[in-house]
Amino acid sequence: MHDDDLMDQLLRDTMAGEPPKLSPEFDARVMRRVRPRRLTQRGRWLIAGYVVVAATTAGWLMRDVPVTAMVAALAMTVPIALGASAYGRRITLGD
Repeated sequence: MHDDDLMDQLLRDTMAGEPPKLSPEFDARVMRRVRPRRLTQRGRWLIAGYVVVAATTAGWLMRDVPVTAMVAALAMTVPIALGASAYGRRITLGD
């Protein structure tokens, strides 16, 4: 039997059988892995603490900078940061 005939017979046998099915446990495992991760309560507190420490440090380090310069810097950077986070969320979640 030639390789082509052997391959044809193998394909015929495969197509004649029942299609394979995945178990429900497999589906549950896949869904657990692809679900977006959520922060724990401890993670939220850590991020909140980081924000407070970073804002306090930035304020202390910029104590000699005029208030108008700080307001101008915030007015320029906050919209950029919000746009970048929305863009990143859209990419990661596939919306």
